[in-house]
Amino acid sequence: MKERSLGYQVMLTYGWPIVAERYTWRVYGEYRYLERDAVLDAFTDSDFHLGGTDAKGWIVGGDYAIDENTVLSFRYLTSDSIDAAPLSIDSFQLDLSAKF
Repeated sequence: MKERSLGYQVMLTYGWPIVAERYTWRVYGEYRYLERDAVLDAFTDSDFHLGGTDAKGWIVGGDYAIDENTVLSFRYLTSDSIDAAPLSIDSFQLDLSAKF
């Protein structure tokens, strides 16, 4: 049985490092590749491929401060199985966060 313990993530971000002041923004894109034995399933991102391992795919997103300490964020996640039966999962998330 072939060992499946490779996992990596590559991310590119453009914009402000901290999005908190009005009209600041950030966009990003990342690629993830996580074979079935790369990490324990309990430590994976529960949003990407609905959690677990044996997945590869893309995440694109952005943040925009609509007011002081009020941020609108979005993420689009798309993933596919690596070795298991074919399974593709796409998710879109939209969040409004306020700090006070």
